Amino acid sequence: MTEIPIACTLSEADKTTRGDQWRQFVVANVVEVARLDTSVRMRLRSGDDVILSTVDLARREKACCAFFQFRLELSPDAIWLEIRAPVEASAILDALIDSETS
Repeated sequence: MTEIPIACTLSEADKTTRGDQWRQFVVANVVEVARLDTSVRMRLRSGDDVILSTVDLARREKACCAFFQFRLELSPDAIWLEIRAPVEASAILDALIDSETS
């Protein structure tokens, strides 16, 4: 199996913008976070708009950071976004979910 490098293809300015987008997403849409060693599970607010914005942001993130794995779980009582990353990318994963970083 080919190992995907832990690298981002965005420019520094675009990384800042994307980080801001993740912080806004977390503040506006996430109601619960469960952090594990190589993943994070976020329970999201209900609504089709939340699902669409989640898919949009996850697809854009996957395009520049191929090492991430995203999974959306829809159940009658909750919407969960799971993000997985290699252990070497722990700090990057933490940065995605840290809504207090400026």
